[in-house]
Amino acid sequence: MNITAIYILFALFSLGNALSSPRCKTIPSDPTWPSNEEWNSFNKSINGVLLKTVPAASSCWSGNPFGSSLPCEVVKNNWTSGFFHSSQPESIDFPLYANNSCLPPGASGYNGSRGCNLGGLPEYIVNATSEQQIAISLKFAADHNIRVVVKGTGHDLNGRSSGAYALSIWTHNFRKLERNKAWSLPLTNRTEDVYIVGSGQQLGNVLDEATKARRVVTTGQDPSVGLGGYIQGGGHGPLSSTYGLAAHNVLQVRVVTTTGKILVANDFLNQDIFWAVRGGGGGQYGVITEYVIKNHPAPETVTMGVLKILPTETNENISWNAAASLFSAIPDLMDRGLTGAATAATGQGALSLFPDLKKSTKGIAFNQIFWAYNTTPAVMTALVNPVLSRIRSESSNLTLSVDWTAELYENYTSFFSVISGSNAAGGSALSSSRLLGRSELVDTPRNDVVSYLREALSSQNEKEGTFATIGLQGGPGMKNISNERWGSVNEVWRRTYLHFITNGASLDTSANPKQALAHAARWMAENREMMWQRWSPNGGAYMNEANPFNPHFRHDFYGLYYDDLLALKRRYDPSDSLFVLSGVGSDNWEYDLDSGRLCRVNY
Repeated sequence: MNITAIYILFALFSLGNALSSPRCKTIPSDPTWPSNEEWNSFNKSINGVLLKTVPAASSCWSGNPFGSSLPCEVVKNNWTSGFFHSSQPESIDFPLYANNSCLPPGASGYNGSRGCNLGGLPEYIVNATSEQQIAISLKFAADHNIRVVVKGTGHDLNGRSSGAYALSIWTHNFRKLERNKAWSLPLTNRTEDVYIVGSGQQLGNVLDEATKARRVVTTGQDPSVGLGGYIQGGGHGPLSSTYGLAAHNVLQVRVVTTTGKILVANDFLNQDIFWAVRGGGGGQYGVITEYVIKNHPAPETVTMGVLKILPTETNENISWNAAASLFSAIPDLMDRGLTGAATAATGQGALSLFPDLKKSTKGIAFNQIFWAYNTTPAVMTALVNPVLSRIRSESSNLTLSVDWTAELYENYTSFFSVISGSNAAGGSALSSSRLLGRSELVDTPRNDVVSYLREALSSQNEKEGTFATIGLQGGPGMKNISNERWGSVNEVWRRTYLHFITNGASLDTSANPKQALAHAARWMAENREMMWQRWSPNGGAYMNEANPFNPHFRHDFYGLYYDDLLALKRRYDPSDSLFVLSGVGSDNWEYDLDSGRLCRVNY
């Protein structure tokens, strides 16, 4: 029997299970919710590591209703730190998706009249120290029809690490970090230089350990990010255009399924789930406890150059054409070894990002950072000079300010310290993103690119404006990945050069989170997702940094692999314990942020 037939059988079996399963996941007010005695018995079976959820900011509320041991001032002072949220069992970087439950004063979304409650936070947390504890916990949740969420560090943009009335599996204690210079690929004579890393580690620690040995691994720019959702969603960063995404560098995982099985998965064992967790989305197929990750030689030097394009008061419109001109040069520059990141902004918001601006602008302010490995500022400048000449020839000194500087860093560590940071937590935002290739950047007529850029930087609040972050994270690194190492990463990455993330929706942080997200999602659907469909109809988005309410998420996040991933999801999570927004099969469910209910649709 071929694999397609097997998937069909599993799909039919799962459909039968779904029809005979309860419509909604169990919550405490249901008669089927486990009794205190059952919870106590379960806790004993996992050696007493079950925690009742205690919001960190409870200490900021009258009477400290949940008994938080953290002083309120500590919580308030650290609320914007990803490291802080990662250290708390329940906390996530973007609490809007946990219904803004129990926030400290001054935090985005704080409303004193709402009080402190669990809201969208999980009911219980398993502070796991062993795979066996996770296996028992997942089986308990499945048997009692309880939703499961998985938290490593809580760094995600759409609340995957939290959920009302859920049992949360916290992988914080899986901290292994070991190098094996001759790790044997199972059933082969091949060896690889790898790091064996527990899923509770943070990528900054892994990179620090690697650079001490003059090695590197693919990470993002935020060292507080954990491995789980990052790798399972693909995982881009400063090195992805050279060595591929993080998912492409995984050689083995250990994973616990919701049926209570502990599996080793690689190219020869449990190949199907190994394929799925390398790019098919985090928190959906099981709980990964350990990764085996390939590492690479660290660059000897890094050159970084900064190209700044600012509109002047004379003719702000020229700046849009300059940005489009730069975009058209990106694929060739990346093919010749450059990579980097950019920030673009409009309106009054541009003033805080670009202090050289004299006033709010209707143009686009653009800061493009290039970097390249094992080269010199002179070589980089020679590559960029033709682009600078073209931009300058298409404008004038009266209409555009164009500045260029380049600098050499003696090692990857000193370079990374300049571009990294972890103070991006505690806020409220809804973003939209797209992966753009040569056809969108070079082959699309210039006037059309200008038009799309204007739409991408439009804002509900036109006066305030908005900003975008643009990563040069595809290119040669994607083209050089073999089919064996590709996994279930969306195929659109193979032709990607730019990862374009844009904002613009106004979120009323004082309003009901469900309503605020719904209003913003409608605006995004009309003003971002429709635009992406015109500019890049066959493209896609990087699911870890995308709009979780994207109506085209099946295609945009998973591409050609969606149906296969859905079959695998049903095989390894037959109880549908694991649910995330825009996850595989998520459109069969509705999560009500107000009530906390997770229920099947069209039941």
